[in-house]
Amino acid sequence: MNRYQIYLNSGTVSIFDNLADELNTSRSRIIQDVLDRIAIEYKKILNVQIALKTKNNPLLKMAGFAKSKKNNLSKDVDSIYK
Repeated sequence: MNRYQIYLNSGTVSIFDNLADELNTSRSRIIQDVLDRIAIEYKKILNVQIALKTKNNPLLKMAGFAKSKKNNLSKDVDSIYK
């Protein structure tokens, strides 16, 4: 775990302090838990964005655009050029 310095609104800190008192834990633990949860959600969004970029990639769309009666054309390349 690394140490980072962040700036928080005083109202947010007050909420975290009250919650920490109620849960008998530290403010730092609550902030870590919140950030871990948000990071998981952002990772889901990032994965969707990467999938969309891959799906919409024009070069990948062109791959396989030529249709063949044989599905194993690349396997038979040696027999074609003999």
